[in-house]
Amino acid sequence: MATNPNWPLIQYNWGPAWNVNRAGVPSDSLADITSRSRSRTSIRRGRQYELDQIRSGTADVVFANTDGALDPANSSGPWYGRITPYQPLRVRAQWPPTQNLLLPVQATGGDAGGFAVGSSPVQPGVSVFSNTDSSGGQITSSATAWQGSRVFQFAVPSGSASNTIVAGTRQASAERNATYTMQIQVRNITPSTSVQVAAVMIWNSGAAPTPTSVSGTQIVGSPATLAGSASAPWTQLTVTGTLGPNATWVAVGIILAASTTAATNIQIDGWQLERGSVATAWTTPGTWYSLYGGYVERYPSSWKMAGTYGIVQTTSVDAISLLSQRVLRAPLTEEIYSRNPRFLYTLGDPQDSQSAADSVGAYPPAPLIVSKFGAGSLTFGNQITSATAGGTYTGGAGTVATVANGSPGAFTYIPATLISLDQAGIKGPADPTSWTRMIAFRYTGPVPSDQATIWCCTDSTRSGHYPQGSQATVSLNSSGKPILYLSGPSGAAGVYTFGGATNCADSNWHLLLFSYSQAANQVMASQDGALAAYYGSVPSSSTPTGLRFDSVGGWVDPVYGNEALWGYQGDVSYVAEWPTAFGTSDITAVYTAWKNSFTGESSDVRYKRILGWAGFGGQTTVQAGLTTSMGPAAVDGQDAMTALQNVVDTENGEHFVAADGTVVFRARSARYNALTPSVIFGERADLGEIPYEDCQLDYDPTRIGNIVKITQQSTNQVFTASDTTSQTAYFPRSLSRTINTSSTQECQDAANYLLSRYKQPAVRVASIKLHPSANPSIWPMCLGLELGTRVRVMRRPPAPAAPIQIECFVESIDWSLGDNGDAYLTLQCSPADLTPYGLFASFHTTLANSPAAGVTTVTIAAGADNTNPAAAQLGAGQQLVLGLGTANQETVTVQSVSVTTSGWTTAVVTLTAATTKSHSSGDVVCEPLPTGVTDPTTWDSSAKFDSVAFSY
Repeated sequence: MATNPNWPLIQYNWGPAWNVNRAGVPSDSLADITSRSRSRTSIRRGRQYELDQIRSGTADVVFANTDGALDPANSSGPWYGRITPYQPLRVRAQWPPTQNLLLPVQATGGDAGGFAVGSSPVQPGVSVFSNTDSSGGQITSSATAWQGSRVFQFAVPSGSASNTIVAGTRQASAERNATYTMQIQVRNITPSTSVQVAAVMIWNSGAAPTPTSVSGTQIVGSPATLAGSASAPWTQLTVTGTLGPNATWVAVGIILAASTTAATNIQIDGWQLERGSVATAWTTPGTWYSLYGGYVERYPSSWKMAGTYGIVQTTSVDAISLLSQRVLRAPLTEEIYSRNPRFLYTLGDPQDSQSAADSVGAYPPAPLIVSKFGAGSLTFGNQITSATAGGTYTGGAGTVATVANGSPGAFTYIPATLISLDQAGIKGPADPTSWTRMIAFRYTGPVPSDQATIWCCTDSTRSGHYPQGSQATVSLNSSGKPILYLSGPSGAAGVYTFGGATNCADSNWHLLLFSYSQAANQVMASQDGALAAYYGSVPSSSTPTGLRFDSVGGWVDPVYGNEALWGYQGDVSYVAEWPTAFGTSDITAVYTAWKNSFTGESSDVRYKRILGWAGFGGQTTVQAGLTTSMGPAAVDGQDAMTALQNVVDTENGEHFVAADGTVVFRARSARYNALTPSVIFGERADLGEIPYEDCQLDYDPTRIGNIVKITQQSTNQVFTASDTTSQTAYFPRSLSRTINTSSTQECQDAANYLLSRYKQPAVRVASIKLHPSANPSIWPMCLGLELGTRVRVMRRPPAPAAPIQIECFVESIDWSLGDNGDAYLTLQCSPADLTPYGLFASFHTTLANSPAAGVTTVTIAAGADNTNPAAAQLGAGQQLVLGLGTANQETVTVQSVSVTTSGWTTAVVTLTAATTKSHSSGDVVCEPLPTGVTDPTTWDSSAKFDSVAFSY
């Protein structure tokens, strides 16, 4: 395959084998339709200003359609029935361009790509699978690698069947009707064994497979027998084949050419896939850079040249567009639905309703039924109330049902009205061997003299009007504590007090979760999120089979004409069932969602939670946030992107969809700590600057804010910061933001920070235009640039004007790729905050002695501060790194520090455990440093009070 050394190998990979894939852009099983690309491709990602909401990334690509292959209505087309909205589109570029279409890490057996020895090739970014090695194989070091010093190694068990894939990848895309050749170096390193293998190419016209079900049309190369030896020579396998006319994906690799009679280990290296019918000399492929990862939303067709030349002008969007269409429900509802409920009766039905509707939609409305002794009272549309502050729940919106039947908690027959689930077709758990049920309630009656039944579920076996067979009934006992009666057909009921049980006759809301697992011989009964709620060794005879009657709001017995007793009085809501038994994480998540809507979780946890609620299934990179206590997740009725943006606003961070489709969330610390530019744009190539064709600067007053108002979402309390000097200079200008932190101090800090950041105008880079096709040396920088990158723009006007230097962050990336070999990259950048923010720096000094291994004291020299006592700078339990950067570096824990006086020069530090290595006088001693930081003096210049500002 001929390549242009000045132009990257650009591919347009499309996914007719996929659907929307839960908004995750797949890394494999894509079809190459690059040869159809025409005219100019436009790719746009990012936002205009740093305070703006992120916009959906778009790609406008024109594809030739003269054969009607991309016409969804063309029944004879190669992909008929597989052209639908929101199929993935991946635009990527290889630099430098080579004939090898694989990833560098694949081609080199792990030498390239930055993956660790011992890690598995199946991991994302390597994308090599094995159907013989259940561990996925490993990247291993080898002094006799075919090239480099690493290889892929895969286990092949004895008895493995012929045609089983030893190693393969679907990551490379290929074009239908095109011919490809694959070559690979293999060897068997298990002595006294032999194994037959062959190179294989598999293509399919169907849906994307899983690694264990890769099947389709096989093209197999000549088999080879590999004799096992620790120093076995390398054998080259090749295969050449032409993909079918309706191919949607291709896989390449090696298979067993015969079943195995002994366990072996096979190593591979020197892997190459190329277009053409001949295997050319192996070469390390260039790096593949992602330009866009999204989904083709529309396929508008048109015809040019008097209707003889058909084209499709596709428009693609990224995950932001999809997430903006997903409307979220209340937190509890989202947690309920994420676990696939059988039914959910929220009991938030309108007033005067005579039945309760199933929110899942699986069952008809559950009607109200009346006792044989007459009607009681059960009404809908009532407000959530409690006897004491904090006695309600916030995770579910709407109203509740109120039961006011007589003689609550007494052993007496009563008039009553209840909700009949069995008349809606629910007669106990769908699978009596594995289930979880839930109900929220507020009991307002007296402490029961006998018991107050909340949820009654029985079979029809009776003895003297008492249940004698299967049941799963929840009641409050004579202490007001919830109990679960669980029994099988034999009628021997187990009585289980709920974990965390309290006297619930308190007119406050409580949540009960209870489950049964026959396989685990276990019952779970949890009140208000208690985890000490599991009972073991439950006999299988307790499995409640044959249940017929299911009602909420008291005890009713249809066997005897709906006689009611053990009455209930109070409110009920959220009656649900799941087909599995809950674990502790399920209990915690559902209860926390119900009680406080996850108040108190960090911004990064909230961000991931909302992505989960939205059903997002793609790759994410979520940085730990600095907002550590969010307010309640009040997302009901919001679209997912609005909810995510609220988290970003609260954190004052950023989020975007990266070029490969990964959803990225960054904390506000990301820009605080980006102290140096990754790229410098300017005219001085001799200084390493990247040349540009056009740069437009703007002294922009748009974002001036000198009256900043921050509203706390949960309370609507407003926190203000203002600057009269700025108001005098630029007129009063408001900047408002609503954030969802539970900390009022953080609200005020946010106002103060935004005021300091925006009370003065700043020079912005409205656009900077790069022309990599005219200057190929800048291709790798341009292709690797991502949103949020700190850059420096140098502008040197003619003398006597002084050079202009602007520190900024990339906010928008706009690619324009022409089929005439011309390419432009236009960036929009926001100014970096040049305020030197203070922080509490790492304590660092040096050893004043040379401690041996096995000692429990070390002597340190004074650090930057020898005025304050050493014990005030190092506390018990604090960790220190001894010998930073040396071969004997180790981390120890401080037990105590000797007494020092002002002007001290040395101090003795006693450790909680003996050192394990020896150290030398002068070795660096410091606090543990963040990942990626190796210099403890990094923050010295910005760790001084009264000389810097402090961020929040």
